[in-house]
Amino acid sequence: MNAFPEPAIRSSVFFIPTNRDCSRAATGYLAELDFARELFGRAIPLVVSETDQGPHARANAAALARLARANPDQPVHHLTAELQRDYFGRLLGGEPAAVRDPFLSPRRDYGTAMNKLFLMTASFGADALHRRDSDTRPLGEEVPEAAGRHPIEVELSHLGRRVGEVRAAGGVDEPDDVDAAVLDRRIHVVGGNYSGEWNLDVKDFARRSYRIVHRLYEILGFDPDGVPALVDEVFPAEQAHDARDARTLLLAPNGGANPDCGNVAVTGIHELLPNVPARNSLAVDYFGFDVALALGVPALHHTRAVFHEYHSGRFDPGQKLLYWEGVARFADYFTSYGPLFEPGAVGRAGAAEPVPASARAALVRAVGALPGSDHAPRAARIRALAEEVLIPFDERYARVGEHLAAHADRYVREADEDYAAHRLLLERWPDLVERARGLDLAAIAPPLRP
Repeated sequence: MNAFPEPAIRSSVFFIPTNRDCSRAATGYLAELDFARELFGRAIPLVVSETDQGPHARANAAALARLARANPDQPVHHLTAELQRDYFGRLLGGEPAAVRDPFLSPRRDYGTAMNKLFLMTASFGADALHRRDSDTRPLGEEVPEAAGRHPIEVELSHLGRRVGEVRAAGGVDEPDDVDAAVLDRRIHVVGGNYSGEWNLDVKDFARRSYRIVHRLYEILGFDPDGVPALVDEVFPAEQAHDARDARTLLLAPNGGANPDCGNVAVTGIHELLPNVPARNSLAVDYFGFDVALALGVPALHHTRAVFHEYHSGRFDPGQKLLYWEGVARFADYFTSYGPLFEPGAVGRAGAAEPVPASARAALVRAVGALPGSDHAPRAARIRALAEEVLIPFDERYARVGEHLAAHADRYVREADEDYAAHRLLLERWPDLVERARGLDLAAIAPPLRP
């Protein structure tokens, strides 16, 4: 499958961000990095980035030490919460609290988790990053026929390469009537999806009726006409291994399957489009990818999935509340930011500049206008989620829904604070990336000794 013997990117780093014991994921993905070394001759650093100092961090330290001893030629870095406080303390000294504090906080924040990797990539002196989530592992461990089909092969083969070059090599599906100007643009995102457990905890509802799931997606802000097809694609009633080895060029949002954040590689975009630093809001880490597609920045989707193991376990009221609060906050984010994800909404990409200065300025203005928009319909959307989906389902979910409904106004107020912080972060990001390039993260967190 590999039509390109040399990657177009000069260097990259492989991240596993985690808030759990990730020893199984690290072991599995080390094999993927061994594969990349054999195929491309590159030793790509493996970096496990902790969210907090929980007991899992000690288990990860022991597991990574064992991996480093067993693989002396593979750089393995363990970015503990303490090392990150040192790193971000140096990097963000003098920055406003709205910019600095999310990077130093252990709060649940998907956008900041990805933003950390973006800045760390620059401080490792790399041009690109690969990300795998800690609750995933190589699909070949679960599905024998997928053994050896590693996502990193597609990532290193296509990331940073011009569309025209990829087209000439063949084997990539593309939209109809691709504009000639696109052929000179580079691919900035390459990724696939998950296999295994669904990546949204709606199984309880689907078991009773998919109509409940459809209504959930309508409330979240998805086009009602497209919801049934979307749900069928994302939440199939029966999981089946996709044996294809297909690659599809993406040039606009909603052009088909999009890469998941837990199975992706990125170049360029990470230095230009920071994600929303929103407290406990699901899917805000897709902001940069969505805006890039709206600008016409090429991305590539592949069918080399990773296996996702979601440990839902028993109904834990605290965990369920945390999860559905994240869904509620996402509902506000998605409907507030949605207009920015329309093609051309803030400008168009060029061959030399995927995110031109004019587009960045338009983005800053648009995000800056979001806080203070009418709270009433935004809070009503969150209450609809509670009253139409959660409360009618059963007593357990009703308690979660009642809490969401009672706190809907607070969620909207806090979202305004997060959007205001995002505007400031968008303005400051070029300077932060440049400053990050001047910090040697491999010196702050040296590779573990064999």
